[in-house]
Amino acid sequence: MPNPLLPQGGGPAIGNNMSSVDMYVTEGSLPDVDSQLADRLTKLIDTLIPRLESLERAVSGQASKPSGAARADSFNTLLVRIEEIAANMARLEKKVETLSLPTPSNMMDQAAARPGNLPPRPVPLYSEKAAKASHPSLPKNLPPVPPTSYINRFKLGQVVIRKKFDQPKPFEGLTAAVICLKINEALAFAKATIDDVPIKVKAVAQFPNGDVKIYTKDRRAAKWLLDNKHLWTEKADPVFVTSQVTHPVLLHSCPTSFEVDNRNHVELLCKQNKIDPKEIQKIRWLLNPKTSGKTTSTLLIHFFDRRLALDIERAGLCYNNLHLKGQHYLQGPKQCYNCLAVGHLAHSCKEKALCSRCGESHNSASCEEMEDSSKNCQRCLQVDRKTLSEIDLSNPKYDHSPFSNACSIRTKELEKISKDKTPNPRQ
Repeated sequence: MPNPLLPQGGGPAIGNNMSSVDMYVTEGSLPDVDSQLADRLTKLIDTLIPRLESLERAVSGQASKPSGAARADSFNTLLVRIEEIAANMARLEKKVETLSLPTPSNMMDQAAARPGNLPPRPVPLYSEKAAKASHPSLPKNLPPVPPTSYINRFKLGQVVIRKKFDQPKPFEGLTAAVICLKINEALAFAKATIDDVPIKVKAVAQFPNGDVKIYTKDRRAAKWLLDNKHLWTEKADPVFVTSQVTHPVLLHSCPTSFEVDNRNHVELLCKQNKIDPKEIQKIRWLLNPKTSGKTTSTLLIHFFDRRLALDIERAGLCYNNLHLKGQHYLQGPKQCYNCLAVGHLAHSCKEKALCSRCGESHNSASCEEMEDSSKNCQRCLQVDRKTLSEIDLSNPKYDHSPFSNACSIRTKELEKISKDKTPNPRQ
């Protein structure tokens, strides 16, 4: 088969007149090209041959021409023609190089020739299937994913009702069936309903410390049981006394002349702000103003109404022409009132009781001493009694509360908890 890049009788043969032109031919097989492109290349080469002949005639005829300006013009014309041929040859080389590169079609052919070398196709994810199903041009094989609110309707509601740490265990010695029966009777007495449907308890579980975990039909029923636990727990078991959920709010810059135990002062505060005194569960100072010696301090008020508490957090209250700025109350680190240790609360305490007032082995709430018989830290005294035979109670290192930041034992426990919560950067 003749080579398509060489002239096939399309022009005159090149004789000895082309002796001044050097031609270099590299042996080897040329890449396979498309037939249309081969025809275009053949025509391009056929046009180059007459140009080369005309250049040869121009060069051979220079001897008969006169010298001077005419000869310079002829050489300039020759130079322009040679530059045109060089540009055409450069374009031809680029086309040949492009043909030698692998094309996507060739790559697909090579990949199809070796199907055994391909990796296994991964299993499509559910998200990919759902995306394809939601596409209008593709068949819908999967149903749309329902919203979270719809899914939660079919989940059982769970709530834990905790007992107070100084109370006996409720439902002592009763089976789960009997506990469910008693709670359902108490809910019927309290008229516990949601959308006019009575709330029923499906199952219960009791923890070793006496707390009760209740399973209901849905989460809305569980939330009702938690928010209104004070309405039915005592009816289910007389020893299972719980308090209503409250929402604490901080009030800053309150005059220390305000007496939290004085009912008239509390009613005056409520009257000046159009608040029902029954909405307040309790009120106390965040820090005792008698010990700080300040003229103003911060009040901590517990409200029953959540919306009322949120409004006071944003707008504050007024008292005797003074504005008391409100703030959301963030509870500090957990500290047990039973053993005075940091890290847990009294209802889940498993340690021996330690009174913060007298240092005896009973809870501080059940201590007969209304005030601290000793102003010293009972935790620091308990630690030193194990190592020292005599203790000087007048030593200033004991002159603090076990709930104060001045307590070295409490500070070490807080540092340990903070260190445990700090994430490890290497993980």
